[in-house]
Amino acid sequence: MKFLFELMLSMLMLTNGSTGEPITREDIQAYLTLHQLNYADVKIVNDRSALLVSVKGEHARASILTKSSKNTLVLRPNEYVWKEDEEGISVEQLGGYLCIAIHDKALSHKMDFVNIIYTDDNMVERKDRYYFNGKQALIIPIPLQKEHLVVAVYGNDGFIHDMIKHVPQAWK
Repeated sequence: MKFLFELMLSMLMLTNGSTGEPITREDIQAYLTLHQLNYADVKIVNDRSALLVSVKGEHARASILTKSSKNTLVLRPNEYVWKEDEEGISVEQLGGYLCIAIHDKALSHKMDFVNIIYTDDNMVERKDRYYFNGKQALIIPIPLQKEHLVVAVYGNDGFIHDMIKHVPQAWK
């Protein structure tokens, strides 16, 4: 199922530049409000598509919202679902993005930010920081040409959850 979801996401990213108006944050918010949908994070992946992540209990769910050439928004029927780890956090690669979800078990830590640590082409350690800003999930781009990343999630109470994530580059 994940393979099919990533294939669809990759194909949508390649079809960038179709006719019609590009998708906007306002379009997405209006669609979600109209259909009474809640998503923890949304990332516009090209001018026609957005990746959406929701978190409920021990599961996180990714969906794709696209804008047709007739400017109609369509929520794709394919979804990808994954589970939390023992600490209540999940990190999943979807195409060129990492989806980091904070599940109910870890909400008490009031997550502040996540560091993505990797070495650049000159073997210098790099650290990219992304803030949750009260959100329960983040969708972040994977640094180019990196096979392994350290993902470290920090809570406001001193909680630290880190893991090494293998990110195959087959989506490139």
